[in-house]
Amino acid sequence: MKNIIILLLIVLNLQANTEPCKTDLYFGNGVWNDREDAKNSMDKMFDFLQEENPNYFSMADEDVTYSIKYMHNKPYGYIEDLIETYWQLYTSGQISEGYFTFVARVLNVLDFNFDFQAKIKGIVNNYHLNLTEMYDRYREESFDLNHNVLLVAHSQGNLFGNQLYNTLSTEEKEKFTMVSVGTPASHVLGNTSSSNAPYTTLNSDYLIKSISNSLPSNTDGFGHTFVDSYLASGNFASRANIIQDINDAVNLLGQNSCTQYKHFRWIAYMCSSRQSTELEVDIYGTKDVLSSQISSEELVVSDVRERISLQNGSCPLNGWDYRTGVSQYDKNGCTAYTFDDTSGNYHSLDYIASQTYDNGYTCTQYNMDPGITENLRSMQK
Repeated sequence: MKNIIILLLIVLNLQANTEPCKTDLYFGNGVWNDREDAKNSMDKMFDFLQEENPNYFSMADEDVTYSIKYMHNKPYGYIEDLIETYWQLYTSGQISEGYFTFVARVLNVLDFNFDFQAKIKGIVNNYHLNLTEMYDRYREESFDLNHNVLLVAHSQGNLFGNQLYNTLSTEEKEKFTMVSVGTPASHVLGNTSSSNAPYTTLNSDYLIKSISNSLPSNTDGFGHTFVDSYLASGNFASRANIIQDINDAVNLLGQNSCTQYKHFRWIAYMCSSRQSTELEVDIYGTKDVLSSQISSEELVVSDVRERISLQNGSCPLNGWDYRTGVSQYDKNGCTAYTFDDTSGNYHSLDYIASQTYDNGYTCTQYNMDPGITENLRSMQK
């Protein structure tokens, strides 16, 4: 039973990694929002997406081409959250140290707390802890699964989004972008298709207007709250701006992650721990011209499938299983062989999904999972 559970977890993990074109949309909340508030805003955002773009954000496609999540910016107290916001503005270079110190000292006195240094230290520690927890969740729930990340950030959530972007690896940055709503920041970081920052700030959002060097307002409307001001049913300009920015971001992430490979090649693993008819298969893609150079390829997806024996069928490919000769392909006690032909060349997706090979005794076909076929097809130039 234990071995069956372990095998099931391995298969589920491999299947989870077969969604490189999936986009995870996160809502990032502002100050003073508890977890229930953040979840409610996420739900309202989902309703908004379905109303404004039902073709992409359909109920049927949820958890298939996209998913909806929220990234909670924890509240620590009314005064503490305000000081944390100005700390973020200061560390990003938007306001001076003197400006931050003045605002923080005034807020600290209003909180009837005269141990200023201890107050700041506690706030900064909480901020770094929150940021670390956010990154770990993005990594575990999205980046490690090869998903795209689209953060729709409101208010202080934008400051966390900007800082997060600075901590990402080069590969993670290519799969991350942000749409800003009511942002106190002076800029929007993330993978964008133009120099125009994707943000919406209402002309009468006086909370944002009070923050030094914040991006200028660009849309008619009043108020600051995400649901009742920016997504209000009567605020057509704001809703139109936000959905356009989200649509542009989804399309951009799709272009970067899904349309990139010209040819594919697979490596099949013969594993002593598996049945003789079972294969572990890694599929590699290349963005370059037809080539079998290792430096030009990238691992795209992994799969576990059963061989289909074709003892009475014709074998268009001849030769024995072809050992790669490159130990870096061997993994987990499994020996790697090229599976599509004896030269290990790259081919079109249609070719590798349908060809058989001769292992010296019988013809065997790799029965590619239909979901993997469609994912690879969407990534093929």
